[in-house]
Amino acid sequence: MQMMYFQTGADDASAFPVKDLIAIDAAGTAVTCYFGSQDDIVSNVALTVTAGEEENVVKAIIAEINKGPHADGLHVIADDANSVYVHVGITACGAITLDVTP
Repeated sequence: MQMMYFQTGADDASAFPVKDLIAIDAAGTAVTCYFGSQDDIVSNVALTVTAGEEENVVKAIIAEINKGPHADGLHVIADDANSVYVHVGITACGAITLDVTP
């Protein structure tokens, strides 16, 4: 299974199935990835990005997940603990929000 990995500076980490990505929104200095499934589970990850790099970050995320399967199934999008980002315009993984709707 292909997964998108995110880790904040506070060591909160989550991985979401690529197939559950339903939208990527760019506004101001943030790019937010939204995840959902048939069970109405909706979560989002807000990335802090350099002003003017929002569109490039969105394109980089899409390019990463369209590369095809990695041997380990992991697409690292933002990892604050190790300073690994899919694009240089990402400055931080701001928040991971899990909102489970019954």
